[in-house]
Amino acid sequence: MRIVSFHPTGTEFAYALGLGRSVVGVSHECDYPPAAKRKPIVSTSVIDPDRMTSAEIDRAVSAAGREGRSLYRVDVALVAGLRPDLLLIQNLCDVCATPPTDLRPVLAAVRTRPKVVLQHAHDFEGMFADLRELAEAAGADARPLESDLRRRVQRVLKRTRTLSKRRVFCLEWLDPPFASGHWVPQMVAMAGGRDDLARPKRDSIRISWEAILEAAPDVLIVMPCGFTLERTRRELPAAAARPEWARIPAVRNGEVYVADGHSYFNGSGPRLVDGLEILAEILHPEVFPRKHRKGYFRWKG
Repeated sequence: MRIVSFHPTGTEFAYALGLGRSVVGVSHECDYPPAAKRKPIVSTSVIDPDRMTSAEIDRAVSAAGREGRSLYRVDVALVAGLRPDLLLIQNLCDVCATPPTDLRPVLAAVRTRPKVVLQHAHDFEGMFADLRELAEAAGADARPLESDLRRRVQRVLKRTRTLSKRRVFCLEWLDPPFASGHWVPQMVAMAGGRDDLARPKRDSIRISWEAILEAAPDVLIVMPCGFTLERTRRELPAAAARPEWARIPAVRNGEVYVADGHSYFNGSGPRLVDGLEILAEILHPEVFPRKHRKGYFRWKG
């Protein structure tokens, strides 16, 4: 089995299933586990987000969408040379990873047509379904991994079931602000919170700072899509300088947290369970001891 993955979640699933040696190519965003970074890179971004602010990235992405341009460039010749038996792609977000439409030239170029696994989870059950589908296509056994992940989820649910729900807002982009979608609202609910601005099982959406202020969250969790903790630390002061910021209850109460969205919240891979545990630690520290110290920190301005 020779696997080429065009998105980080597929790569992470493959390694978690013990298929790392079968992975022969990955996207430029596939950085976990670290061994994945040593694989040939088959797709890259046409923009350089490391050199752009949040607002500049949003403008570039919006312009590409209006003009029907892809944000990714696929090395068709490299993929053909890797002779993949299995392609891992996603059909959830054209911004986050290579969309299926970009892979038509790949399918035409590969001599023996590879099997394609399309992953499109919107919640935890969708994540588990994607895991089983990939495992079946690759001849692996998903049951041990799924059992362990479900056990950890149930451990959180058992502890939060009787706790009061804290009012939360998860900020998925800084400029402009975005409310969370897909699986994140479910994670908040399971961790003992409620996010009234979130969109369960749907795309995240642009909102106003006034809407955030009106929602009056007691806890603000900043998790920009694709950003590491350090990147968010650099850009958050600009958002915190807005006049609305100081009036948000979470800011007044010192309950602002920066989470590693790139690793634990933005993709529907097995580390979503780590993200769930992080949210539980943030929302109910009296019940959940802090174990994920590298996954988030409290923002002190």
